[in-house]
Amino acid sequence: MMASTLRLAVVAGMAMAAWTVAPSAARAASGVHAEEIVRFPSQDADLTGGAPTTLTGRLLRPAGSGPHPSVVLLHGCGGLYAKSTGRVSPRHVWWATTLQRQGYEVLMVDSFGPRGVSDLCTAKERPVRASVERKRDAWAALAYLRHRPEVDRGRIAVMGWSQGAGTVLAAFGAGEDGPAGSEEGGFRAAIAFYPGCKTPLGDEDWQPDGPLLMLVGEKDDWNPPQSCVELSKRDVVKERMELVVYPNAYHGFDAPDAPVRKRKDLATVPGGTAHVGTDEDARNDAIARVTSFLNERLRAGG
Repeated sequence: MMASTLRLAVVAGMAMAAWTVAPSAARAASGVHAEEIVRFPSQDADLTGGAPTTLTGRLLRPAGSGPHPSVVLLHGCGGLYAKSTGRVSPRHVWWATTLQRQGYEVLMVDSFGPRGVSDLCTAKERPVRASVERKRDAWAALAYLRHRPEVDRGRIAVMGWSQGAGTVLAAFGAGEDGPAGSEEGGFRAAIAFYPGCKTPLGDEDWQPDGPLLMLVGEKDDWNPPQSCVELSKRDVVKERMELVVYPNAYHGFDAPDAPVRKRKDLATVPGGTAHVGTDEDARNDAIARVTSFLNERLRAGG
């Protein structure tokens, strides 16, 4: 799998994962262990007109002294925490602990709590926007990790889901306006799970700052994949973006043990209703692809 060139893959009905984790890890939903709660300033002072927002994050360090490659995780419109438990949602627990075991330092950024927001999925007015506030949060997370002595400053990736994936596209497609235009550079690579692609599609100059893996479900009726498919066909995007379309998958297909269900009252969906839930074939394939992509980009000198 060559992530440096465009690969529009439609994966049909089979699990390709060569790597698995224990079932107990896949079911973990009680919270993240062996973690540190950290605080750092967003880069949103130009928006607040004063002091920047103090963000909170949950940091997981792998074994050893480092320097470690690192991954920033960006939650979706539902926030970092599950509403039913008040704890980190199962999807984020699973990915964070999995990446930690693979040797990555992981920073989960909470963009909502510090701004007094709990959930934006049903909100017509969005005070925390992917391409505005959250983009600056992602850049702040990058800067924060680069100041930690155990982190490899040049090997930091960003990964997000839904609105967090839209944040990935905004933060990783800013060119000279973002950290990619600085002497030290921006994120080394990026992964976007089922983003909305209409905003970058509407910007003829948009392109990824580096290698981008995008994973979407063909049946997604929350963020339909058509705009992402169109974006992937642009000549300026082809050399850096790999798009994978899973034919039987809905929104949230990588969540652990989440039967497909209908969500109602969604603010950005016509009719307000969309399906969400696990597709095991897509999930297993996505695990294998993310593992390979990060290994190639953050470990193998990519």
